[in-house]
Amino acid sequence: MVVEARRATLEHGLHGFTIEQLCETVGVSRRTFFNHFASKDDAVLGIEQGATEEMLAAYASRALVPGDLDPLGSVVALAIEQVHVAGIDRADEALVRRVFEREPVMVAKFLAAADVQLTAVGRAVRERFGWTDPGDRRAQLVTEAAAGLLKVTAAEYFDDAFDETTGPSFDALLTENLRQLRAAITTTGQDHTA
Repeated sequence: MVVEARRATLEHGLHGFTIEQLCETVGVSRRTFFNHFASKDDAVLGIEQGATEEMLAAYASRALVPGDLDPLGSVVALAIEQVHVAGIDRADEALVRRVFEREPVMVAKFLAAADVQLTAVGRAVRERFGWTDPGDRRAQLVTEAAAGLLKVTAAEYFDDAFDETTGPSFDALLTENLRQLRAAITTTGQDHTA
């Protein structure tokens, strides 16, 4: 449904098709649509209702992602898991980029959804590590650091010049960027190479 919503947006614009037309195209009922998506915008952005809540609860309880990872490593492992579940690949990213070019208003909606997601991840981190003091900023710092790692990784991986046949997988690139971040943070001011 998400791919069809994006294709319809490219072809007709966001306001050029209805939920009913989208449902007819993919062969589902309107009720089924609303069981999965709160709105047409959410379908275009791939924001499925309840999809992340279950995963974040499993993360917080340590049922998902190895329990011995440090906070930043655990959030990076969670991000890798989310990428696998969502099935995001270079073709999807290219399609989303074209949707954003056609409908710039979707960029702001995407960024707002990303902020909501970061807040939810932060709550899960607090729960997982028992950081219950409201003034404790560690969960936010870890979550924002992981978001920065994802941004840098995605920029490289989804760049048109990136050769996915010879380059590393998204997981490997993200893991390497985590290693480099840790090395940079622990450097004592001398020039160290990675």
